[in-house]
Amino acid sequence: MKSTGARVTAFYRRLPPSALPILFIVLLVLAGNAMYVLRLASNDPISWTAGISHSLCRIKCGRPAIDPNVGFITQTLGHQAAIDILHGHFPWWNYYQGLGQPLAGEMQSAALFPLTLLFALSSGLVWFHVTLEVIAGVSTYFLARRLSLPVFVATAGGMVFALNGTFAWLGNSVLNPVAFLPMLLLGIEMIFDSTSSSSKRGWYIAAIALALSIYAGFPEVAYVDALFCGTWAIVRLFTLPRERRLRALRRLGLGGVVGLVLALPALVPFADFLKVAFIGSHTAAVSGVEHLPTASLAMFFDPYVYGTIFFDPNVATSWGGIGGYFGASVCVLALVGLFGQRLRALRIFLALWTVAGLAGALNFLHTREIWNLVPLLSATSFPRYIMPSCEMAVVILAVLGLSDLVTSTRAKRLFTTSTIFMVLAVLLLAYDARSLNSGVVMTHTTHVVFIGLGLLPFIALGLFLILGRFTMARVTPLLIAIVLVGESLVLFFVPTAQSPKVINIDYAPIHFLQANQGQERFLDFAVLYPNWGTEFGINSLSAIDLPFPKSFKNFIETDLYPGLTPGNQFVIKGGITGIEAQEHELVAHFHAYENASVKYLLVPSSVVLLPALTRLGVTEVFKDSLATIYQLPHTRAFFSTSSSCTVTSTNDDVATVNCAKPGATLLRTELSMTGWKATVNGKSAPITTIDGVYQQVALPEGTSTVRYSFFPAHERYALLLGVLGGLFLIGSFVNERLPFISRRRRPPEY
Repeated sequence: MKSTGARVTAFYRRLPPSALPILFIVLLVLAGNAMYVLRLASNDPISWTAGISHSLCRIKCGRPAIDPNVGFITQTLGHQAAIDILHGHFPWWNYYQGLGQPLAGEMQSAALFPLTLLFALSSGLVWFHVTLEVIAGVSTYFLARRLSLPVFVATAGGMVFALNGTFAWLGNSVLNPVAFLPMLLLGIEMIFDSTSSSSKRGWYIAAIALALSIYAGFPEVAYVDALFCGTWAIVRLFTLPRERRLRALRRLGLGGVVGLVLALPALVPFADFLKVAFIGSHTAAVSGVEHLPTASLAMFFDPYVYGTIFFDPNVATSWGGIGGYFGASVCVLALVGLFGQRLRALRIFLALWTVAGLAGALNFLHTREIWNLVPLLSATSFPRYIMPSCEMAVVILAVLGLSDLVTSTRAKRLFTTSTIFMVLAVLLLAYDARSLNSGVVMTHTTHVVFIGLGLLPFIALGLFLILGRFTMARVTPLLIAIVLVGESLVLFFVPTAQSPKVINIDYAPIHFLQANQGQERFLDFAVLYPNWGTEFGINSLSAIDLPFPKSFKNFIETDLYPGLTPGNQFVIKGGITGIEAQEHELVAHFHAYENASVKYLLVPSSVVLLPALTRLGVTEVFKDSLATIYQLPHTRAFFSTSSSCTVTSTNDDVATVNCAKPGATLLRTELSMTGWKATVNGKSAPITTIDGVYQQVALPEGTSTVRYSFFPAHERYALLLGVLGGLFLIGSFVNERLPFISRRRRPPEY
């Protein structure tokens, strides 16, 4: 019998060569998210994007992510999409947000993205992010191997990009497409490698990666990443022999076209929604001139030079616009990689892209104006969306530099020089940051933590200086890789340590609304922020999103809250001042809110209701220590008729109406939009738009059953083309692989 050791050895030999690197990448991602995976902390964004919970923290509660849309959109709308799919419904429409609006067409919800199903789990956000990080890391590993880099170098590169600065800081759907950036680059490299053969095409990975980056839900990032990949492809194309370039172009084009066709079921609802959507606040906010302040430069190399996320109010603008970081050690190796000779054109491109991206983000020498010449970029939050591709460029340069350390004496000499340069640069940037850090109030413990965070890059660089004395040793590149990965892990881990240990949600007001609200709506006063009603299946008139229904935005400005800006955020702002302002608007437009089917007001218990509202008949129906719920006296039902008809309904899409006379109409306070269809007793009935937003259907005499359904206008064609594109991809792959399979199965000849 074989010994245990022999069996283990035999098992490992049967594993593919990539098994251990992938395992290491997965373990590192789990280590970076250990606080969440081990339930030592909670990343539920309700703790800081809503006012209906209390949190228990360690030293101090902090924000684990920059963008609150991780709560308003990623968690809430992603959860709804997952629930719809699991109940056998396509997630075309969200009934719980405002007057209702498209869900798949909203795009940021990533409603049709396969991984969105994870949001059906209570810890879905954790595993959603973990899975994206693993995909990013594994794809980067295979990309590095495709560039002929050693296994340990490729593994280090995969680990570093799996824990990149965008994943560490943003949290919302901006980071979703980033996972497929290295996969798309891998597909491009596979295409180039396949051009030596007429039978192997290699475009499948590129097509799938492009489609998934679009389904992931943030088209601006997918677009910028595609620009990076396209430029990469052009640079690499000219390194091919002339006779192979046309074949490469054909396969690149095929991969791009098939990828877009596969993504049509997500793109078409988005395009249909954009036709009737408001995005003015977005384009007005950036308008081709938005850029980071100069003080932000330090954060790319010393990420916590100003403390943790939004710790220092003096740099709130920087935190609000930045999209990630590099770290000090990866920049040292990127500098080494810049001067290597192999893949020379690619190295120059990666360096130029990074410098141009940073210059554009900071608008150094008006570089942003040059970037604005690229179609559509002037209408994006460029400083945030350019960062993932810059991080990818720096990581690839770094792994090329690490690989050079194995074989090049010149690279070993350059390593120490680059480290000293980075030490001086970080020292200068940290010194310059002192003025913005002065005056920030902190406890003694917080001050110690602050100092420790500031030392992180210097610890990594100090270890590099020590290792630089031993660059001739064979083990030194491996030790350098360990330091590189170690710094990435610590930098990534910092925001997770700020998450609360325990979140206590006050479910009592939520349960009251679930039991009593029915099909009508509540208006939030900074308790259950938009779009958290969606998370709990209760209709909220409050809403925040982009794109935003233009008709609802106009209705808010004319009938609910004139002068509210920006137009895509119907939400309480400014604490008690914002609550009081909303109360006055409610008094001034009371009947408009009742006609919008607002039945309840959800108000902090610390707030004394405006007497004018009491005089209008608003009464208290629920109260606990955190929230008080008030009822409006004459709320219009979700379904109502123009005459003495009787209406019964237990479903937002179905109503049974009995009318004694002809000529009646049924009013439904759901947003009217192209894509809605209605039937009366099984026969199609036209929908008339009332007050610019509501739906009205004519009724016959007698008993009628009225049914409503929403389907994006051109989605049938998109689904058909998407399915045909998928069949074409599968068929092409099988057709290519069949000869290879048959050769493997053919018996040997004697």
